[in-house]
Amino acid sequence: MAGKRSRSNSRLKTLGEVLSTVADRRPRRRTLLALLGAGVAGGVVSNPGVAADLLQAARSIQGGDKSALDLVPPNDATHTAVQDGRWGAPSTWKNGAVPDDGARVLIPEDHTVRLASEPSARLEWVRVQGALSFDPTTDTQLLVDTIVTDPGSTLTIGTPGNPVRSDVNAHVRFIDRGPIDTGWDPDRVSRGLVAMGELSIYGAETTAWTALDRFPEAGDETLLLPESPENWQPGDDLVVPGLSPLENQDEAVRIDTVNGTAVTLDRPLEYDHVPPREAFDAYVLSLSRNVRFDSETTATRRRGHVMIHSTETDIRYATFAGLGRTDKSYPFTNGLHGTPPTDVEPNPKARYALHFHITGIGAAPHLVEGVVVNGSPGWGIVNHHSHVNARESITYDVFGAGFVAEAGDERGTFERNFALRSTGSGERLDSREFREDGEPGHVDDFGHGGHGFWLQGSQVALRDNVAAGHRHHGFAFWNRSLLDRPLEGDEEIGDRADEVPTFPVAFVDGMERLIERTATNELVPASHLPLLAFEDNTAFACGGGLALTRHQFRWEHERFADYGTVDGFVAYGIGPLEDDDGDLIGPEWDDDHGGNQGILFRYSRNVRVRDAHLVSRGPGSGINRNEPYTRNIVVEGSTIEDWEVGIRASEDLMVLRENTLDNQIDVNVDKETLPRLLAVDNQYRPRRTANVRFEAVKREHLRIDELFWPGWDDGMLVDGRPAYFGEQAPDSVPVPTTHALRQLVEPGSETWNEVGERLGAEPRALIGKTNAELQEAFGIAAYGDLMAGDAELSPIVSGGRVAPANPTSASTVWLDAAQGEIGEIFQRGEDASAGNGSYIAVRGARSRGEPPTRSGISTYTVDVEPGAYEIYGRVWAKDGNSFWLRVDHGEWIAWDHLRAYRGWRWHAVPAPGDDVDGPRQFDLDGGTHTLKIGYRENRVRLDSLLVTAEGVPPIGRGLVPETTTR
Repeated sequence: MAGKRSRSNSRLKTLGEVLSTVADRRPRRRTLLALLGAGVAGGVVSNPGVAADLLQAARSIQGGDKSALDLVPPNDATHTAVQDGRWGAPSTWKNGAVPDDGARVLIPEDHTVRLASEPSARLEWVRVQGALSFDPTTDTQLLVDTIVTDPGSTLTIGTPGNPVRSDVNAHVRFIDRGPIDTGWDPDRVSRGLVAMGELSIYGAETTAWTALDRFPEAGDETLLLPESPENWQPGDDLVVPGLSPLENQDEAVRIDTVNGTAVTLDRPLEYDHVPPREAFDAYVLSLSRNVRFDSETTATRRRGHVMIHSTETDIRYATFAGLGRTDKSYPFTNGLHGTPPTDVEPNPKARYALHFHITGIGAAPHLVEGVVVNGSPGWGIVNHHSHVNARESITYDVFGAGFVAEAGDERGTFERNFALRSTGSGERLDSREFREDGEPGHVDDFGHGGHGFWLQGSQVALRDNVAAGHRHHGFAFWNRSLLDRPLEGDEEIGDRADEVPTFPVAFVDGMERLIERTATNELVPASHLPLLAFEDNTAFACGGGLALTRHQFRWEHERFADYGTVDGFVAYGIGPLEDDDGDLIGPEWDDDHGGNQGILFRYSRNVRVRDAHLVSRGPGSGINRNEPYTRNIVVEGSTIEDWEVGIRASEDLMVLRENTLDNQIDVNVDKETLPRLLAVDNQYRPRRTANVRFEAVKREHLRIDELFWPGWDDGMLVDGRPAYFGEQAPDSVPVPTTHALRQLVEPGSETWNEVGERLGAEPRALIGKTNAELQEAFGIAAYGDLMAGDAELSPIVSGGRVAPANPTSASTVWLDAAQGEIGEIFQRGEDASAGNGSYIAVRGARSRGEPPTRSGISTYTVDVEPGAYEIYGRVWAKDGNSFWLRVDHGEWIAWDHLRAYRGWRWHAVPAPGDDVDGPRQFDLDGGTHTLKIGYRENRVRLDSLLVTAEGVPPIGRGLVPETTTR
């Protein structure tokens, strides 16, 4: 920049321009990888020059480091350090002039200035090219509009070995010099700290927050802690989180005295802070630190912010109070995608309280510990295209979201943090999502609803965090990359799925299967990655517990060991959402965007909920999903209590096992979602309305293929018994009238003709026939399967029936395919997702169209009771490959059309003939029988076999008993 009031036009303004510039040095995808701060070799940048250009360009889009440096040119400095020394010493400065009010201060390279007890004057700006340190043994204060530190510089306010002493304070205040001068600073990046060099902030170690040893009640003046707090002093600010989701009952108090584990307050509490279960906790948070950054003004557009670009930062035990200018109450106005609003005050993004801004995900992590962000109109602690480990930290009274991973490719951890009170916009999670309609405000602006933790991707691990008092969900994952660069080629910002690869494969284990879905072996879309870790987190007094959106959408599989896991999640005191109109709404609002939800899945697949404890105040759903887009959910070992609906079954596969359920309706099965439901070993408390309820079909939403050809593999099991909808009864009439038929399929349409061809008759032939008549005439029945003739009512099932508990002549044998007499052509392989960790497969041999020889046969022995048996195999196959199968001395059967592209899948040995659906029946005498599997085609694996006469097909890949026969 030529001067303070001008802007350079020579700098590249968009990432697209930089990509074009460096195209001759590296392929476009590799340049993007470099932007992320990671190479494919060892996780380091393989071309630092290109990476630096790309980082610079990405920052410049949002007003990053280059524009900040241009604001503070050395030639404009009024006071320049000429030697190492104290700030207040005249000998430190050129001409002996200590910086005074309005000074523009430069600390050149190779000089160190030490700020001691005397406060600074009110400074316009400070640029650090060398080093600025605060004396950790005495009170210090810096009053300044803007601080910019250069690459290679250091700013030190305490170190791990020499922290700011507990009896002194270090204070940085961003002064109010009126509105930001946009002639000088059109990007509005000034008024705060922009750090590009090494940054060390280390206050006195302090107990950040703790659970209480006794639940506080109204009138209490003393809090009992489980152990003595570290560095809590009389006069320190505390807050006791409230438990009500309907009103703010947080209590801001001060310490009067500390006596061991007893902390006496300056006034009695007004509210009870007693959670609904003894197993849960009440908490107290300390907001006081002896290192403090704050703003002189409360005016949102004139406050300070902290933006960090360097990779060498260590920030501990500091408060960032009243910082941040990006206002999440309305959309930002400098987005790259979409149409920002124009009838509002400028609202640039990336001006947050504590913001790690595009520092690269391949660098060593930033360290944040014991930090407090108190009051912000936008976000609190923000990880943006960076690698950040934040722990033992607090965000309080932050409007949009407390802890944020902004773009989807971030790495790091949020561990044992507490996010308290975000009032939020109350809008839907995706109300500002980029859309092609061009409406103002659709600019890919997220994390505004009022959340504790907001993450655009899944590779930041969350452990032992608490979110309380939030308008919306305490935890929200929106697994779709935010593209803060121009789109390339045919790239599109997806609505329901992220298809733009942005996350480096080098940083994720087990990527082989995902690479097949990407256009490059270097990057994968963020939404394809499972949760890295979500363990032992808690939400209370919020409008929702956890919202998990776009998790592996369109990437469903049933390798349960590879699922993203929600482990040990606790949610209680979950209430309705107060929307932007002030109305209190439950989960039904606008396609399940509302409140009263413990866990919400939207456009998500492949998730395992384990050991959760979800407790309601009455209405809503413990586990909810949007239909029909959520599939393959496992819930196990969890306690779900006091909801209107405990669990709403997902589309396709849902496994519920070993849960304790006590709700008005424990499990609700919507017939339109066409579930494969497996419910085993669950405990149901005394029935209220229903334990497992099958909802009636809304005919106007059901298609004819969903009614008659639903594509189920396995049906439903409740406590090991096949379950049926009432409409599957032999005497039920699925299409009673012409009107009902028209609701299923439009007469004269292409689908109408297809149905006629499939039936071999006019679709009108369906009218008035019972399921039994339809089965005999056309081989079909409602929901694809006729109810068993001996099905009966069950005390835990409403709206349907179940097969008898103890069918006669039943026998079931599970076989581990790797433990038989294995033929020489077969090879044993290992896979953690196999039933006993191993499988058999044939590789490298040619396909055979005739029964195998001895070397291509594996043999198993079963001992059964007499009866009609079905045989299932758990396979992993491509291209519809096959085995040969033979029972005793019977014919060899071509067991073909085995398709399981994404992991293990159960397949029945099919009935003979193309016109017969369902498994083949094998009539076996009581006693010992031989089952032989023969090699027929390459590229197919076999994990387990099931021989059963119970008519109970296996549901779900992975549900092989540990006691599989060997």
